[in-house]
Amino acid sequence: MPRLIYLGPALLLPLAACNPHDDTASSPLDPLELRPLAVDVHRIVDDLDREVLLRGVNITSLGEYWQGSPEHPPTLPTTDEDWDAMAARGLSVVRLVVHWSRLEPERGQIDSAYLDAIDSYVTAAAEHGIYTVIDMHQDAYSAFIYTPEGEACPEDARPGKGWDGAPEWATMTDGRSTCVTGDRNSAPAVVAAWNHFYDNSDGIRDNFVAAWTAVATRFAQRPEVAGYDLLNEPDTSRFATELTPLYEGLLAELVTAIRGAGAEQLIFLEPAIPAGDPSLGLIFPDPGRMGVEPFNLVGSTHNYAESIDTTGLSLEATNSLIWTLAESQDTAVWIGEYGFWSTSSEVLEVAVRYAADEDVRAQGGAWWQWRQPCGDPHSLHWVDDGWEPIATVVHLNSLDCAGGAELGPTEEFFALLSRGYPRAAPGRIQVLLSDPVSGSLRVEAEAARAGDAVVLWTPTQDDTHGIWSEGVDELEEHAVTGGRLITAVVATKGDYVIGVEPR
Repeated sequence: MPRLIYLGPALLLPLAACNPHDDTASSPLDPLELRPLAVDVHRIVDDLDREVLLRGVNITSLGEYWQGSPEHPPTLPTTDEDWDAMAARGLSVVRLVVHWSRLEPERGQIDSAYLDAIDSYVTAAAEHGIYTVIDMHQDAYSAFIYTPEGEACPEDARPGKGWDGAPEWATMTDGRSTCVTGDRNSAPAVVAAWNHFYDNSDGIRDNFVAAWTAVATRFAQRPEVAGYDLLNEPDTSRFATELTPLYEGLLAELVTAIRGAGAEQLIFLEPAIPAGDPSLGLIFPDPGRMGVEPFNLVGSTHNYAESIDTTGLSLEATNSLIWTLAESQDTAVWIGEYGFWSTSSEVLEVAVRYAADEDVRAQGGAWWQWRQPCGDPHSLHWVDDGWEPIATVVHLNSLDCAGGAELGPTEEFFALLSRGYPRAAPGRIQVLLSDPVSGSLRVEAEAARAGDAVVLWTPTQDDTHGIWSEGVDELEEHAVTGGRLITAVVATKGDYVIGVEPR
């Protein structure tokens, strides 16, 4: 029986989760233990060779975003109540947004207090049985590129808002216009800043690599840190044929620096996106061309098909392309961002399809985002002569920006995100069927060996849903706030099945 510590009404956590640095604190049956992760044949696994599904959310609390509306902060802290709620929804990972501008606000000086803040979030997540992916985030390169108040834009352009990412000292725009004609990356100032970064003008790219080295040094060998997302949605600022060797060279430097710091965790690679000009072309980084060892590398393309992206490619087709790419490059797959921002029937139908396709592929990912503040640049729009928040921000937790009130959880979304799934499954998952309406769950897997521990999450209760199994022993259920954790031990080498069904 796992050793569990009582932390509040109906909430149980294992000893290992409360002391994540103690390698000897627990047995493999602790349901929320965070073990070191790796990549094996396109799948994320732990050191017990159990397939691990990282299902969770993005949080932006530690970011430094441009503040376009003085009355509305662009970030909000993640509270103890938030962490409890994430655990109660069965989440196993957060993608933690961090910014270079806060990590190195003065050139050559890493802010140790910011590293401490990141560490406090990593620790809080681990205490709730939640991994952290540290994400070096940016949008439109920097919070320091925006159209100043009172500056006129040409008739075919509009003022550009600031976003997030690089520090001011690393933002070189050549004095070009901050006005936009398309999306946020279309401003000539943003394009110039990206080109200076890729070209390592004045050595700024070297500083970025050194900043990542400081992060990796701090968190190396910490199993509760699942890994490092090197650069969020970098822009293709000139034609991909020219930029590819520069971008892949940057990634190779980062991988080498992180591994050199002793960090063996997962490294997440994102494509460069031609957001400002689609004709420039996508860049999908290739570890083979990069000349780095394909060790614990994860492809992390974001899937906003039928959500933000309306180019016509379905979400299922997008996932298929992502998996085909991973199989050709010997990487795993994890969707660092996806999401929906309306509870209309049409949008929810798409969200249901996304959840179903995610299960078919036994695919992990992180919803964007847990709570989007009214002052987040995503929430602001231009009204008359200034930036104002939209009336209602619909995310996993929604906000009334007009009245200043929290609207609470968006249950239509949580019904999907919190559906049952295997947190850790020995061998390889063959079938994953999870119905967010009925609460039923079926997990079939090929076991590598007998004696390995299975851990499942279900948002159901014992009095409403029964559990059945084949090929496992020592089936146990552990009541937690929001549902149950199910553990079992594989009886013999071969297939096993565990199911949850309404009584």
